Amino acid sequence: MAAHYDVVIVGAGPQGLVAAKTYLQLSPATNLRILDSNKTLGGVWAKENIYPGLKTNNLLGMLEFTDFPMRPDVFGVKEGEHIAGEKVYEYLCAYAENFGLVQRLNLRKDVLSAEHLSGGGWKLGVRDLSTGGTTSVTCGKLLVATGMTSRPLPVSIPGAHQFARPLMTFGEFRQRSWGILDDKTINHVAVIGGAKAAFDTVSALVTGGKKVTWIIRASGYGPVWMLPAHIYMGPLKCWLEKLVTLRLLTWLSPCVWGHADGFGTVRGWLHGTKAGRWIVKNFWGKLTGDVVTQTRLMAKGEEVKKLHPHEGAVWYGTGISILNYDSDIYDMVQQGKLKLLRKDVECLEDGNGIKFTDGTKEHVDMLICSTGWKWTSGMEFYPKEEHAQLGVPSVDYSRSQREQWDKLEAKADVEILERFPMLAEGPGLEKNAQIIPYPKHEKLTEKEKAEPAHQEPEKPTPWRLFRGIAPPDSPYRDIAFLGMMMSVQTLTRSEIVSLWSYAYLNDKLSPEGMTSLSVRANEDLNRRQSSGQDPWLYDTALFSRFGRWRYPMGYGAKYPDFVFDGIPFHDLLLGDLGLRKWRTAKGWFGEVFRRGYGPSDYVGLVDEWKQKHG
Repeated sequence: MAAHYDVVIVGAGPQGLVAAKTYLQLSPATNLRILDSNKTLGGVWAKENIYPGLKTNNLLGMLEFTDFPMRPDVFGVKEGEHIAGEKVYEYLCAYAENFGLVQRLNLRKDVLSAEHLSGGGWKLGVRDLSTGGTTSVTCGKLLVATGMTSRPLPVSIPGAHQFARPLMTFGEFRQRSWGILDDKTINHVAVIGGAKAAFDTVSALVTGGKKVTWIIRASGYGPVWMLPAHIYMGPLKCWLEKLVTLRLLTWLSPCVWGHADGFGTVRGWLHGTKAGRWIVKNFWGKLTGDVVTQTRLMAKGEEVKKLHPHEGAVWYGTGISILNYDSDIYDMVQQGKLKLLRKDVECLEDGNGIKFTDGTKEHVDMLICSTGWKWTSGMEFYPKEEHAQLGVPSVDYSRSQREQWDKLEAKADVEILERFPMLAEGPGLEKNAQIIPYPKHEKLTEKEKAEPAHQEPEKPTPWRLFRGIAPPDSPYRDIAFLGMMMSVQTLTRSEIVSLWSYAYLNDKLSPEGMTSLSVRANEDLNRRQSSGQDPWLYDTALFSRFGRWRYPMGYGAKYPDFVFDGIPFHDLLLGDLGLRKWRTAKGWFGEVFRRGYGPSDYVGLVDEWKQKHG
């Protein structure tokens, strides 16, 4: 007989842990279980995922739960420093222990499928990674908190089957990194990729004494922006992470939910008038120029210039990252400590050869492909006919469902571009299509052509979730998706999302009091509900399509991915919950000019909500 729980949470990373803590804080008698495939808790910060040199982009004080500060005297961390991965793992373990979550945790349990039961509830197919056996678990409510960086994209380079040297993804590297650095038979390592994970990999290998060839595809997105933790804006030294939480700066980011912060008039002028757009355009141009100047990206020689991103920083989502290394990686390139190539790989050759499209070759002892993560769900949802109602990525929409969403999204595109004309000028929009990394099938063997990694699959739909959390069109409130987005204020966002999802699952949210993402009078949530229309579908379309236009150099076309819009997103959810949005000072002047937001500004949210709702 299948084990049954009131609530199952899939994922024991920060989002899954705080979701469990929040649910139990509000409903202590809940029979709740957390399932995770890792050997230890922590998600990306699990012990087995910690690799040499791993640190947070955050400085101390910005990566902590509001009710569990990361105290320097307890965790051995220092003010003004990035936090080592080992310390984050220790912190999450302490958090789980403090709030009684350890006894509710089942590790090495890989949730393969979720079947929606008639009348509500879920039946999960679970594989025990310790024994290899499979079992079933049922639950009344399901919270999926697996995140967006748990499953690396497979290596799909032609000739991979005949490459005689170790070949792996970044996901495999982070779990085997310590042994690789100690292996004397591995001297020359090639790394493919231009995102933060590739920067981390290269830094760890060079620091560990390996010879490194770093390959960033000439035809791809290019390298991401790597920024210092502090930048100067005029004479002012600004903590970058705090800067993006300053309300005044958030106004300058075109954001479809921005008006939820209570400053819609100002935002409307900035993005809806020529004068306002001139200010916005020049601000982002100045910020990008200041970053280039202060990192000396264009002043450290021709090799370092290869790491200059293709587009301005405004167009990148969470691909924007921080230079948090003990040694300057730009100096490593300038000083010749690694070889940097901007070339396209044609194939791998028998032995240890990497052949490029220009005919040149590189011979290495190991190849690490840091080329991204699978953004679709790792779980199969049944029945497939419900995929559109659930909002999960799918190729199984019916014709009528596709037509419905095509109309909704076409309408959403018109409104987004009317409100934010700047977004129509965004770069690289065509790159948001599904890219097949190595499409030259004439280079593949017949065996490789038959492998899924080399097929051109039907493009799945993006994540389509109301507020990035809830199914847009389901008659049941028995599932929520937590962490299917990327933003900067990770732990604070996770707490607010957890509280919102609890309210949603327990039918304590309604369109009344919610802010519609549309500014058109006839698209108000209450108006649509009273007219018999589903109140959430168009808002979901606006939420989903906004990312495609706003962050074309990030992942916004696939799932919510935002940097400069985190605080108004918090405002949006807090408004839905009936809680205070302005939390740093009394009055609008202090709210705008006082300071940026941090975790301490959101202390006590659950208690506030409990008091409001009895």
